[in-house]
Amino acid sequence: MEIIKQERIGYLKSKLNLMQGELILTPHELILKAHKTGVGGFGILGAILKHQVEKKDQGVTIPLNEIKAITQGKHGVQKNILEVTDSKDQQYRIMVKSYTDWEKEIKRLSNN
Repeated sequence: MEIIKQERIGYLKSKLNLMQGELILTPHELILKAHKTGVGGFGILGAILKHQVEKKDQGVTIPLNEIKAITQGKHGVQKNILEVTDSKDQQYRIMVKSYTDWEKEIKRLSNN
């Protein structure tokens, strides 16, 4: 798999649910991988619970030709929110380092 751009990101699954993950851009698709974080605890039971929660990965692969819109969103004071809407009107809100860089690369590859 040829990787054009890759970055550790925050996936805003909802207004209150930020999941840590990774965003990968290939010549044909945008891949979002995220996992739940934030379960704390002490001792061995806490470590086991944390491992169980964090191993449940969530993600999506969006073919570039199915991207309907790319817009810049906002989350609090954070303005580097990449909002990707697919052909099924599903929107993904992703906190990236540079919205402009991601928008430029996705549009270049998808000819949007």
